[in-house]
Amino acid sequence: MIKSGKDTIFASKLIREGKLVAFPTETVYGLGANGLDAKAVARIFEVKKRPSFDPLILHIAAIDDLHTVFKRPVSPLIIRLAQKYWPGPLTIVSHCRKSIPDIVTSGLPTVAVRMPNHPVALKLIRQAGVPIAAPSANLFGRLSPTTPEHVKEQLTAVDYLIEGGRTNIGIESTIVSVCSDVIEIIRPGIITEAQIAADFPDVKVVSEYAAQIVNAPGQLKSHYSPNKPFYLIDELPSELPNYVGLILFNTMRLPAGANCKVNLLSQNGDMLESASNLFAALHGFENDSAIEKIYAMKVKDEGIGTAIMDRLNKAAYRFTSLMVND
Repeated sequence: MIKSGKDTIFASKLIREGKLVAFPTETVYGLGANGLDAKAVARIFEVKKRPSFDPLILHIAAIDDLHTVFKRPVSPLIIRLAQKYWPGPLTIVSHCRKSIPDIVTSGLPTVAVRMPNHPVALKLIRQAGVPIAAPSANLFGRLSPTTPEHVKEQLTAVDYLIEGGRTNIGIESTIVSVCSDVIEIIRPGIITEAQIAADFPDVKVVSEYAAQIVNAPGQLKSHYSPNKPFYLIDELPSELPNYVGLILFNTMRLPAGANCKVNLLSQNGDMLESASNLFAALHGFENDSAIEKIYAMKVKDEGIGTAIMDRLNKAAYRFTSLMVND
């Protein structure tokens, strides 16, 4: 049983001692360790059963801390991005300082960094006095946790869990890489390509979702997956048996043969609301013993819908060879 509570002073002491602390951010719960302590970071991979070639994100509490993790001088474009979106759900990838352990970066010359927009997370980082390396607090490849209960369901070898209620965004941060005067979007998120392009009209913005090399977190084809068969559908089948859990993103008429359980993520099709409810819906069906299969309607691959489809495609990746009516 994980020891949990709201004591950030105790949790920060554990971080400095090389222990693991799960904590809330505005996106999902993270599993944190001292980002400058290679042995402590190694425990993250052990507890999550995460492959060592998948790099981690370092969390900092102030824009000035960029100089402690990125190679100096820090690009002016990185500073501009941080000033615009931090604290918030944007992760920036750039060349790292030699003090960052290879286990954090998976041996790459770059490191991913963000400043979370959550008072508990920021307080923990400040009190710890070190950057905190933290992927999502779940077993590798499984559903991301948006509540303390989700963390407890998947992880046991954690030294402390800071309880902060449900996260308010619910999917992981947008990840960008800054190369010279180009912003490459490596992983889509709530901060969209269109938003970045509008905010930085003087900078070229490109998408690199299909990159074959894993150079940032969340790029594997199979990820965020429930432990039950999960399928994406373009239209509703004529029959939906009672052992199916159906995820919808807006109201729609169900066929006469539908006896399934339905989780409607947003009454009015609000994509931000849908994103915040997505992982909670998947967790709910995963833990429902009456549900054997999970279906989700696809959404338009635009705006926040791009981030939602990124998570859905990765969650369904290992089941794509099966027919939805199997």
